[in-house]
Amino acid sequence: MRTRHLLTALVAASVILAACGSDDDSSDTATTDAATEATTADAGAATTPSASEAPAGTGAATATGEATVMVATDDALGDYLVDGTGMTLYLFTLDEGTTTACTGGCVDNWPPIIAEGDPTGGDGIDAALLGTADGIEPNQVTYNGHLLYYFAQDTAPGDTNGVGKPDWFAVDPAGEAIEAG
Repeated sequence: MRTRHLLTALVAASVILAACGSDDDSSDTATTDAATEATTADAGAATTPSASEAPAGTGAATATGEATVMVATDDALGDYLVDGTGMTLYLFTLDEGTTTACTGGCVDNWPPIIAEGDPTGGDGIDAALLGTADGIEPNQVTYNGHLLYYFAQDTAPGDTNGVGKPDWFAVDPAGEAIEAG
């Protein structure tokens, strides 16, 4: 009897995992592959969060919390956007407005910054540029019309390990991509 319960639990878990891991839309597959290709080489030792979590150890906002966007300064980047804990925020150039192109495995490496309600802005943030994407639950934070994301390889405030990854950019206070240079 115990074996039957264990077998039933394993089958149920397999079905759930298969459903969560499948993405039959072939148009998303190419985007996901392109988005994650640059991150898979150095993803080995990192903790990759699920789509509903912020990067491990960041204390960043989740679906049940508030989100704050602020400005930080780096010698190489200049002024760039971070969350309330100092974690770097990125935009994805393959997104179309507030329609994300980051799906499937991409979300494991590039989780969105999400908020319950409206996000708030700190010093240097133009409140008129800050918002959330309509129709996306939970509320993904936007700035100047760009969806904002974390990079799972950034594990401490001030980390900018996502800079230089194809199609991903840190964001300046005007809401534009910062070209790595």
